[in-house]
Amino acid sequence: MVNLTCLNSVSQWKHEQITKYPEIIAFIEKLEKVIKEKPEKGLSDPMLSVNGKEIPCYKQSINIALFSHRHAIGFGYITASYVYNNTDALIVKMKFS
Repeated sequence: MVNLTCLNSVSQWKHEQITKYPEIIAFIEKLEKVIKEKPEKGLSDPMLSVNGKEIPCYKQSINIALFSHRHAIGFGYITASYVYNNTDALIVKMKFS
């Protein structure tokens, strides 16, 4: 299991979504648990680069079974993009998809 942290913008996004949809907290916690336990299982997501070098990023998604696509939020998944270095994972982006 790795240490998991979030950027402030991710924490703010989570707070806003939980305020709108309190039931969503269970899905956010499930996604964070998956990342903590198996961060290496994420899909490659080359979203960050510095001076032409790509920083290895990963993404994982979970199905939001509670909400239908036509009801409430209009999305079926929560996706997190994160950087992982064998001991720590940093969520840099979280969104509905």
